[in-house]
Amino acid sequence: MPRTPFYLKRIIPIIVLLFTFISCGVSASPEVQPDENGSIDPELLQGREVWGIHCSSCHGASGQGGRGKKLNNGELATSYPDQTSLISVIQNGKGQGMPAFSSKLTIDETEAVISYIFDVLN
Repeated sequence: MPRTPFYLKRIIPIIVLLFTFISCGVSASPEVQPDENGSIDPELLQGREVWGIHCSSCHGASGQGGRGKKLNNGELATSYPDQTSLISVIQNGKGQGMPAFSSKLTIDETEAVISYIFDVLN
């Protein structure tokens, strides 16, 4: 049986890792667009950062769903017309699927990600 050359044993994991990094970058969260004055809301930028770190792995980069519920179809506003109840879901979790983020996110970060969901993803 032929032996695998030593250099291939080293390069194959590097190639796999490289493709993994490249594929992760493809699914970036949608950018925050400037308003009519060319300004970008800093709360939305903070919300995008929180979304990318804590939410997109379950809900998808653009809120298209996955392990977590789809959030880019407008149903969130119908299900949670009161922002206080949505803050509670994010902070305290819901059922078996939505974990609590109270130990990871401040209320300001939670409000920022809610603004990002409503203003950018929907």
